[in-house]
This record gives sequence, C-alpha cells and structure tokens, in this order.
Amino acid sequence: MTRKTMLEAARRLPRSPIYGIGVCRTGDHGAVDYEIGWDDLERDVVWARQQLLAAGVTGDDHVLITAGNHESPWLSPVVRALRQIGATYTPAETYSWDSARFLSVLDRMPITVIFGLCGETLGSVQAQNPDLAALLEKVRLMWARPEAHIELAAANVNSMLVAFLGPALGLARPEAPGVLLVDGAEWAIRESSNGLLVSSTEARTARIVDMPTGISGRVTTDGGTLLIEL
Repeated sequence: MTRKTMLEAARRLPRSPIYGIGVCRTGDHGAVDYEIGWDDLERDVVWARQQLLAAGVTGDDHVLITAGNHESPWLSPVVRALRQIGATYTPAETYSWDSARFLSVLDRMPITVIFGLCGETLGSVQAQNPDLAALLEKVRLMWARPEAHIELAAANVNSMLVAFLGPALGLARPEAPGVLLVDGAEWAIRESSNGLLVSSTEARTARIVDMPTGISGRVTTDGGTLLIEL
C-alpha cells in the first residue's frame, strides 16, 4: 500500500455533510458556532490562492506560518492554497512559549515568507533579538496580525495586514499593506457605532447576520472585493 492508494481509498469513503464547525469571538458577546460546508472551503481555498499569487508567493518560497489549531476555519484555506501553489511551509504556534521554534526555523531554513505573525510571538522574539530589521532581512513577504503589524512598522520592517473579522479572513497585498481585502462573494461587512458587523452571503452554508467583530474600521468596495481599513 502506498500513500497514493491510501488517498484513493479514503476518497471512496463517505464524508461528513460539512467540512467542520468554526467558533469565533463576537466582540464582547461571547463565542458563536457556525457551519462550514465543503463548497465553502473549496471557494475559500480558491480565493486564498488568488491573493497569495497576486502578492507574489511562488512554489519556490518557504513559508513560516504561525497559527493555532483553533484557527483552522480561517487558515486552513491558506495552507491548502500553499500546497496547490507548491510552496514549502513550516508551522509554529502563536504563543510566546513557541518563539524558540519560530526563531529556530527562521535561522535554519531559507524562509522567504512569514504568514500570521502575531503580537505575542513578535514580543517574545524581539526580547531576544531587538534588531528586527536584521532578523527578518531575508524575508521577502510577511503577513502580520494588527498588533504585530503596528510594532513592525515602528521598527521600519515592512509587513502586510492579516486579520480575522468575525468568521471572515482579511488579507492585504504589497501595494496596499494596510488595507484588508475580503471576499465580497462570501461576506458582507458594514460599519456601525460599535464596530464592524459581518454577515454571510447566500453562498455560505452558515446563516450569519450582523455578527459583531469587536473591531472598528472603514469599509469600501472594489468590484466584488471588500476593502477594510482598520
């Protein structure tokens, strides 16, 4: 039995009616569970792949991605997209106690892209390596979460925003590193006095209406893409 025959056998097995159940925080209103269909996942992978390719990620890149297991609803499409592109990726956790692995991978591997860098990881890394520009000089593209994005800008290190807006994923591109792009075919986002509110479109399995994100921002559109400035 080979890996190929095992995968072929697995594909013949009946699969669950949904890909999974996501759980996201809704501002100060606790957590909400929502279903993610297989078709939802496939479309999310297509969109993530388009964004990564547009930003310049290629099959020659080695990506250091920081993600927690509970972040699969947002980041599993990104990982699957990296596989389709042919890029190599190495995971690390999003906690300070895993910063040693982050640094080890960065030191020993030819990392050209970092995805999902968070404030906790960055703070621990910076405590050991104050010169962030020197530490990250070989990284060509970097997506950082809002708190890390701010700290990197203060250290004169270029990065692009990545953020979770309720159940929606927002990614920036190099030409506008502080503007999040969100797939308007899947999500509707509107401004309110209490922050951004997210709803699912008819395309999604889950029915979500005006879920609070706890994040304030400005929303504009460019064709079928939502542009979010935090």
